Amino acid sequence: MKNTILSFLLILFTTNAFSQENPIIYFDYVTVLNTDVEKHIEAEKNVFSKMHKEQIDMGNKIGWDMWQISNNSYGEPTTTFLYVHIQPGSGFSNEPSKIFSEYEIQEHQKQYADRIVKTGNLTLSLKGSYGIKPGQKPFNYLVTNYMVVDPYKSYEYEQMELKSAGPNYAQNGRLGWGLAKVISRFGTDHEVNYLTFDFYKSMDEILNARTATIKFTKSQMALWKSYDKLRELKNSHIMTLIAAER
Repeated sequence: MKNTILSFLLILFTTNAFSQENPIIYFDYVTVLNTDVEKHIEAEKNVFSKMHKEQIDMGNKIGWDMWQISNNSYGEPTTTFLYVHIQPGSGFSNEPSKIFSEYEIQEHQKQYADRIVKTGNLTLSLKGSYGIKPGQKPFNYLVTNYMVVDPYKSYEYEQMELKSAGPNYAQNGRLGWGLAKVISRFGTDHEVNYLTFDFYKSMDEILNARTATIKFTKSQMALWKSYDKLRELKNSHIMTLIAAER
C-alpha cells in the first residue's frame, strides 16, 4: 500500500499528461485517521501546496485545491480529504522542484504515506461552469453531487445542465456551479459518470438551502421530474476548503 502511494506521488510531480480540449480535473480522495488530521493539514500547507504553486507558476498546472469532507458517516475514526488538480487542456509537464531538495521531498512523501488509510481517484473533463472566473480561487464551501446518467442520454443530460440548471446557479445562495464528466471509468461496475459542483459562501447557506421545504407548482414539478428522467443523484459531499493555489 505504501509503495503504491509513493509511486503515485512520484508520478504526480514528474509525469506528463495527455492533451485534451477541455481542462482535465484529477480528483484524489485521501483518508487519514482523525488523530493525524492536524499533522496532515500542516504538511499540506507548508510543503505540498508550495510544490503545486511552483508548478502553477511554471505553467504546468492551472490550480490545486485541498478540501475536507464535512459530512462523513457518523462515528468513523477517519477523515477524508479531496485534492483537486486542474490541468491545462494542452500538454504539460511537471518539472523538478527548486524549493525543496530531492531528499526533503522523499522524506515528506514517506511521512505522507504513513498517514494514509486509503485512497481513491477520478479523472474528469470539465464541461462548463458559471460564476467562476479564470484564475479565481474557489469559494470556501462546496457541495459535490455524484450523478448516474444513462450513457445513451449523456448529450441530452449535458444540455439540460448547461442550458437550464447551470444558468440558474444563483438560486439557493449558490455563488458558482460546474459540470464535469467522469472519463477514467466506464462500464456497469462504475455507475457515477457525472459530477456537478455547487459553491457557497458559508455552511449556513448550504444548510438553509437544504432546510427549505418547497411547495412545487405543477410546472415546477414537471420540470424537476424531467430532470430526474435524465439523471439519478447517488450521493453528495459537503466540503470545506482547506487550501488552494492558483
